[in-house]
Amino acid sequence: MRLVLLPGLNGSSNLFAPLLDALRDVDCQPLALPAQGPQDYASLTDRLLAELGHAPFVLLGESFSGPLAFRLALRKPEGLRAVIFAATFLTRPSPFLALLRHMPMPPALLTHAPILRALCLGRDVEDAVLRRVQEEIRGLDQALLRARLGSLAGLRAAQGRLAVPALQLWPQQDRLVAARAAGSLAAHCDDLRQVRLDGPHFILQARPHACAQAIRTFMADIAQQQG
Repeated sequence: MRLVLLPGLNGSSNLFAPLLDALRDVDCQPLALPAQGPQDYASLTDRLLAELGHAPFVLLGESFSGPLAFRLALRKPEGLRAVIFAATFLTRPSPFLALLRHMPMPPALLTHAPILRALCLGRDVEDAVLRRVQEEIRGLDQALLRARLGSLAGLRAAQGRLAVPALQLWPQQDRLVAARAAGSLAAHCDDLRQVRLDGPHFILQARPHACAQAIRTFMADIAQQQG
């Protein structure tokens, strides 16, 4: 069974590298978010639906893409068997987003190592992972970043409930997503299994092996249940 991965705010698959390395025994298919056109969740859902394919798959949405994964699942694509939510939410993750999208975001500040460690990656993150995140931030298109921040600032939970099994990878030292927003997932899923992980918001990058083990166990359970 495939694991289809949707990335965070950066929109590319580059930051999945540590997790993909830990999931070499799993058929992984990272998808990039469209870099052109509207960045609201309804538009992204319409554009990505056709890319999911028809063979059985589990859909993973990281951070920004959690609400996108939820909306895609509600459309009931043919091959969908389960959903994984990683360091994510279904409603606006922080009340400060409405202000943040209008503030200056100089790359020098966004890539400052102490800030990244404190807010995103944790103090003990490997230097190679830190450098990868810094490089990804430097390459971000500022207009695209602001458009996605705007989508987050106006986010409201989609109507409907998720019927397929779901897994929540919930970092317990998340400085970017309010606990209330992360906890709201349970109200929208019929079958949600939570794995609380010791780590920061970028949990897939900072704790790739722990995340990989949780994903592998979940996917094995789904495969066994569905024959």
